[in-house]
Amino acid sequence: MDVCAAVVFGAPVWVAGVARAGDDVGFLVALQRIGITYPSPAQAIDAARAVCVCLDRGESGLAVVQEVTARNPGFDMDAAAHFAVISTTYYCPHHLAVT
Repeated sequence: MDVCAAVVFGAPVWVAGVARAGDDVGFLVALQRIGITYPSPAQAIDAARAVCVCLDRGESGLAVVQEVTARNPGFDMDAAAHFAVISTTYYCPHHLAVT
């Protein structure tokens, strides 16, 4: 299975704050704060890391968000975008644009 196809799991909303890359607890707390649910912490973390793999392979942010939406029927584009941003913030911050 394609790693990018593994971006699967729960429900929606938003995040504030930045943490160091690989902070599993911080990542899970950020999801909880905005109301994103998941079947298990491990599955949420794996999905977040899959977001980073997709970005590392050169997929656009929009393509990643569309993949998250397609694989998670409970997610609209906003929820998927929030999940992707939180994932990127905690696991691959080098992909965040700096202006």
